[in-house]
Amino acid sequence: MKKIIMSAVAALAVGSAMAWSPIGLSIVTPAQLPYVTSDVYGLRLNCIFGCNENVKGIDIGLAGAATGVEQGIQCGLVDVVYGDAAGLQVAGLSYNGGEFDGLQVSSLFNWNELAVCGVQISTINVDKTEFRGLAFGGLDMANSVVGAQIGGMNLADSVNGLQLGFLNACNKMKGVQIGLVNMITSSKLPVMVVANAWF
Repeated sequence: MKKIIMSAVAALAVGSAMAWSPIGLSIVTPAQLPYVTSDVYGLRLNCIFGCNENVKGIDIGLAGAATGVEQGIQCGLVDVVYGDAAGLQVAGLSYNGGEFDGLQVSSLFNWNELAVCGVQISTINVDKTEFRGLAFGGLDMANSVVGAQIGGMNLADSVNGLQLGFLNACNKMKGVQIGLVNMITSSKLPVMVVANAWF
């Protein structure tokens, strides 16, 4: 056991002096190894909050952030990526400033500033640009949807696919809405009950 601990400490010491490390340990930034401007390619453990430039591998802890790219598995109460992200995000709150490809599962919300391709499951899914895939939530919001929004309330500017929920609303649509209230503002029948469609 002593050899394992010494090896881990040595890897962190070497990693903190290099541009990247195979292991990242953080109590709360800046009390972490390696430093914030370094990358972690392997395993990062965040006791309270950890922040590095790029993280590739497994990222676990209460809260974690990457100022650059995150690829792999990110799991925490709060997950933040300011650049592009790919893989699996499991969180209470998830934010991506860049593009995201993969699966997002959050208890409260997924918030994405740029294009998303994959599956989202959350109470609230917000995609400020384009969403391609399947969104499952209490509230699904996107600028452009190619795929399906399935939830209590589905809102989008344009949809190419399906909206399934109690309230579905969009400006332009090539597809079908199924729900209690269905709105396509650019169609000849802008509001319908049970179902609406426009191609």
